[in-house]
Amino acid sequence: MSAPPPANKANLQANLEIRRLLADMLDAVARGDADAWARCWTPDGVWEIPGYGRLVGAEAVARFAELRGQYELCVQSLLSGRADVDGDTATGRWYFREVQRVSPGAGTDLLGCYDDEYRRTNSTVNGGWRFARRRFWVLYRGSVALDGTVYPPPPPPR
Repeated sequence: MSAPPPANKANLQANLEIRRLLADMLDAVARGDADAWARCWTPDGVWEIPGYGRLVGAEAVARFAELRGQYELCVQSLLSGRADVDGDTATGRWYFREVQRVSPGAGTDLLGCYDDEYRRTNSTVNGGWRFARRRFWVLYRGSVALDGTVYPPPPPPR
């Protein structure tokens, strides 16, 4: 087994920018903001999700808006992960938990994993990093009681 490449300042910076991209994605999901979600992707970005197949570009954005619109609450939290940078591209694997609620009491707890490919673009946001491909793996899905009050999410961050 070979040792990982030594960390350098450029790779550390890229990792921070990719983590910020992930944070922006999680915020867009929590707020149900399809425009903010779309800004996290390259124009030809591919989203692969079980039951929906391979969605590309605008098709993926439209499907996100449709799927997220089904939930009055949908919040994801990162559990662990990493990104491996190679110049202007990178790959990553991230484990997360998602709590969803369609209606009072009807909640779902979801544990999953994303295998990602990133590409640096000419954008100034997040160092230009965007999702070029995300493949989602469901690890667990089950019901959870969510019979409390759901409040509106905060406005977008500045």
